[in-house]
Amino acid sequence: MKLLILYWSFLVIGYILSWNAAKKGKSFPWVARAMMGTVYGLCFIMGLRMGANEQVISNLGSIGVMALVITLCCILGSMGAIFLTRKMLRMDRYGEFINDANASGTKEISSSENKKDQKGMDLKSTFIILGIVACGMLIGALLILKRLPQILGQFDVASNYTLIVLLCILMFFVGLDLGGSGTVIESIRKAGFRVLAIPVATMVGTMIAGVAACLVMGFTLKEGSAICIGYGWYTYAPIVIANAGQQYMIASAVSFMHNVIREVTGIIFIPLAAKKIGYLESTGIPGIAAMDVCLPIVERSCGPNIVVYAFATGLIMCVVTSVGVPLIMGL
Repeated sequence: MKLLILYWSFLVIGYILSWNAAKKGKSFPWVARAMMGTVYGLCFIMGLRMGANEQVISNLGSIGVMALVITLCCILGSMGAIFLTRKMLRMDRYGEFINDANASGTKEISSSENKKDQKGMDLKSTFIILGIVACGMLIGALLILKRLPQILGQFDVASNYTLIVLLCILMFFVGLDLGGSGTVIESIRKAGFRVLAIPVATMVGTMIAGVAACLVMGFTLKEGSAICIGYGWYTYAPIVIANAGQQYMIASAVSFMHNVIREVTGIIFIPLAAKKIGYLESTGIPGIAAMDVCLPIVERSCGPNIVVYAFATGLIMCVVTSVGVPLIMGL
């Protein structure tokens, strides 16, 4: 929670600076490039950490396959539930409310729709991010884990601090971009309490599809529920599951891999999902990471109007996970 406050402090500072500059007619045209450069650096460090993690590398076999299948089911369930929810809320694929006055089904032309090609990250960014993560994992596994195991402890500490610094910088840039757009407050006002419907849909879709996949693979209802309610929080959920006893070590390993894969999948595929499926649906991919690591990618792929949904999704999931995993494992 302290880190979350730190990250969002940088975002607020950036927002205020940019908002004040916008009132004076000033802008920061370099922010988009700086933001993407920071995202690429962040992805490389994350790849290094995953490659240098023995648990990740050793579980890339059968446990990794189970985790991958569960993750895909959770993501598809989330996106399907979001799709149904936005249809019920009368929202288009760009997260804009359809004009009720056009009862015939004609949509109000939104600024998001008009600028979708200008604002969205192109698919090239998806492949660049994928390549950067893969390179990081290879270097981490072949160089750090295999050849320099003696520095693993120092590397873990140094890379963790590097991630924190990069995230602070990234959130500052996000704040600059949001403040310059001037649409965030209006987006919150328009959405109202309906902004909570998207996080709820994401969580319900995750649990229904994910737990079903876990049961098919032989996990108990308790194990499957604990795995899926992690919502991408790989530094918390697997530890709580493991602490419940040795009989849950496989479930803990699958939980760790599943949550890592979900966050990385968000980093890589949010731009593609936003362009091909829908802005709101893309926020359901990364789980909790939608409010921090993946927030800049959501902002660049979908625009500032969708940031409020991504943040609400991550924040509510964070609260539910922190309570839900120990509650389930204590049953």
